Amino acid sequence: MYLFYLTMKTVNGIVAICILLYSIMLSIICPKLKKNKNYKMMCILCALPTVFALVHFFVYGRITLWVFSYLYVEALLPLILLLPGKKKVLIVMKSLVTFVLTLGACFIFLINAIASPMVHNFSRDSYTESFQKMLNTMEKEYALSSWKKINYDALLEEYLPRVEEAEKNKNETEYAAIISEVIYRFYDSHVYADLDSDLQCETEDYFCGNDYGLSMIQIDDGSFIAILVEPESEVAKFGIHDGTTILKWDNQDVKDAVSKVEFICPSFAFPVKGNEDVMKPLYLAGKGGDSIEITFIDDDGNIQNITAKKFEENTYSDRMIGAYIMLQNIYNMDYSNNVSYMLDDKCGYLRIRKERYDNVKDNVAAVRKGYYPELTALYADLIGDLQNQGMEYLIVDIRNNVGGYDCCAGALTSLFTDEKRHMVAFGYEDEEGYHIKENQYIFPDGRYKDIPVVALVNSECVSAGDGMAKFLGECDNVTLMGFTASGGVNQNNGGYIYLTDRICVEYPVFFESFI
Repeated sequence: MYLFYLTMKTVNGIVAICILLYSIMLSIICPKLKKNKNYKMMCILCALPTVFALVHFFVYGRITLWVFSYLYVEALLPLILLLPGKKKVLIVMKSLVTFVLTLGACFIFLINAIASPMVHNFSRDSYTESFQKMLNTMEKEYALSSWKKINYDALLEEYLPRVEEAEKNKNETEYAAIISEVIYRFYDSHVYADLDSDLQCETEDYFCGNDYGLSMIQIDDGSFIAILVEPESEVAKFGIHDGTTILKWDNQDVKDAVSKVEFICPSFAFPVKGNEDVMKPLYLAGKGGDSIEITFIDDDGNIQNITAKKFEENTYSDRMIGAYIMLQNIYNMDYSNNVSYMLDDKCGYLRIRKERYDNVKDNVAAVRKGYYPELTALYADLIGDLQNQGMEYLIVDIRNNVGGYDCCAGALTSLFTDEKRHMVAFGYEDEEGYHIKENQYIFPDGRYKDIPVVALVNSECVSAGDGMAKFLGECDNVTLMGFTASGGVNQNNGGYIYLTDRICVEYPVFFESFI
């Protein structure tokens, strides 16, 4: 409710309410104007919202159309009053239809605007101007600027010369790479560059480097092994295969080389340092020149040194992302949500891929401060059915969970606790500090608080999925397990900065920072 209230206080939220009130007024007075033959005045009054929509579209630009589409629909609806028909019943029907549709468009716009209250279009500016405006805007609006102690002046000083060079060369890929590198410094997977598909691929290739026919991962004993070795590559001909121990990379001890790598790539973000550390060997395997010195242990236990040329047939981004997908269990993943079945005679399995159930009910539960008995009942039935099949313990799989509503996470967690618990808070920050305006809670049910539960997580478990990992992990009967920790981020987004037609930076905001 607080978020909805604040959205109505933003500039575009106020505009939507004003258009609604104006349309209601038109629905009342236009029949009288038409009756009094003041048709020109009626046309002007009905067209004014359309004129506003055109001006608004010019200011914000084509690339933000998806954000304001319902606002523009709302502005066009008064034109219904100009449709032909002089009979009283038709006039009343046109007025009623205009009112109902305008109310609906306004409501949908405000609901959607909760997720995107702050939209900025700097795509008409030069790279240098848009970059400076981006940093200035994020300094004011990014929700965690003070908590993370982001030094925006230092970022500007470090990266502006490179931006100027990219602008001079008209190199959008270089600009996208710079933006990706700056965003990496926020250590927040809710801060990311949304690039168009072609630019995304170009930027990934920019960062991922050369393909030498293999990737790498660190195993439990601390050693590094080759994975996804290309059978036709030069390294394979030298004797490296999946599982071969790699000792040195480019004449550096692999452990030292890995420690110096920063995993910068637009497709990835690692707020949790430990998660990035797990994935760094993948990234290191693309670092080098046209050829690379590799030291490894062959199948006879002997140390071998080779010089391998880069493998030309593939870009390393393909191999690296493939390795990442395999490690995160994303390959051929079933995205169906709220699926349950027995793994064996005693072990039940519940897969949750997102915290979304029913759009209307999800929002209602959020308004009710997290109370969601309908979804709690669904989860209870799923788990109860597993119990009826002989389940003694349960696996809840939230790997690769894309998030959604925290109240959905709370609905499941409520089954494992008999205490009311704080879930999330909403508010704002000013010079006096943080101010909480609304809290949401986990309302206890507790009927399955004694069942042993393991919750599976990985670094792709993010947003409200990351919240679910936290909420479940606080229950006495739940143990978190995973190849990595969960994503380490659970805030609302809301900020959008368009730097070019193909580069948009998204980031979390405080909803009162626009007031």
